[in-house]
Amino acid sequence: MAHQHDLSADIRFEGVCVHYSASRWSKRETFRALHGLDLAIGTENLAVVGPSGAGKSTLIELLFGLRKPTLGEVYICGMALSTSSVKDRMELCKHIQLIPQEPHTSLNPYYTVRQILVEPMNNLGINEDQDKRISEALEAVGLDLKLLDYKPKQLSTGQAQRVAIARALVVEPCVLVADEPTSSLDPISRKQVLNLLEELQDKRSMRLILVTHDLDAAQTLCDHVLVLDKGRLAEYGTFDKVLGNPQHATTQSLIEAQQLSNSTHSNT
Repeated sequence: MAHQHDLSADIRFEGVCVHYSASRWSKRETFRALHGLDLAIGTENLAVVGPSGAGKSTLIELLFGLRKPTLGEVYICGMALSTSSVKDRMELCKHIQLIPQEPHTSLNPYYTVRQILVEPMNNLGINEDQDKRISEALEAVGLDLKLLDYKPKQLSTGQAQRVAIARALVVEPCVLVADEPTSSLDPISRKQVLNLLEELQDKRSMRLILVTHDLDAAQTLCDHVLVLDKGRLAEYGTFDKVLGNPQHATTQSLIEAQQLSNSTHSNT
């Protein structure tokens, strides 16, 4: 029998290690993408930050069952992902959805926007009220229904990102995982998408797990922050606690990089 999932419950990483085997100069080496991660995510909106190679992408892959841990386990609502059935994982996808980093590469170039939005509902067995869900999702992201017959190449990058968000919304999840959702956007589109995500949190009571390099965006949308460094948990807590009194060199580097970026933009 499939579990009934309540995503107000927590997400837990218990002793999670992810190791990759890599060949370098004819030698087999082990790369540790995550190393001994212990973390419980409750009802907070969480930002996951860290430099490239910190393990952020691996964390997302684990959340969606795209990768199994080498050691340890990931639990969502008490369900161990590595041993869960396909049926249970499909049910879970109704409650947790991904907004990808690169919208154009994540959208099927041969599909219309309508087909893109219908696909996740068909995959998850959601057959009722599809048109209603589509119209409500497009309204929520500020897109006109006339775009339903467009293909991705006819969309701007900002529009494509909104379609990607709408695709996540049609299954009516209660948790959104956003992977650098503004990294490919111009400043105007970036601000619009951040405002949109903030509205979705308020109007739909959706929790957000935001993977980002942008501390300003993270503080706008999230109340807690997780700092990863070389696959390890460097710091975790509220923004006031972590950014107000950073204890790890990586946290300090991220703060300084954000300050430099803000200073550069203010002078242009």
